[in-house]
Amino acid sequence: MILDNVEMYNCSQIDTFKASIRFENAVTLHSSVTNSAFHNGWGWGANIKNSANIHMQDNLWFNYRAIGVSIDFSNNITFDSNVIAHVLERETIEAGDNFVDKRAGLTVCQYHAPEACTDI
Repeated sequence: MILDNVEMYNCSQIDTFKASIRFENAVTLHSSVTNSAFHNGWGWGANIKNSANIHMQDNLWFNYRAIGVSIDFSNNITFDSNVIAHVLERETIEAGDNFVDKRAGLTVCQYHAPEACTDI
């Protein structure tokens, strides 16, 4: 996939790992996302999982819930000159008193547990 100068508004599924843009098991060809804006989703901004050869540069990620951009179990990922802002706490999740909802603008190989990622 190659995206350049694209706007995505109100994408991502609430309380799931289904982000506005997802790369899952994308390991063969090169992909790039550049000069784009992703904003106002009810879930994650981007989820890159078990993937490789992805270039993300000069993008804006704004107004998401819990996670702005997540990179897990991946290699050869370039994430350069992106802006991540206004990542909010989820208001829809209900759990016990000891539950702590993870929240981050960018999480790299740490969301599920410390993982072996290379060339990030």
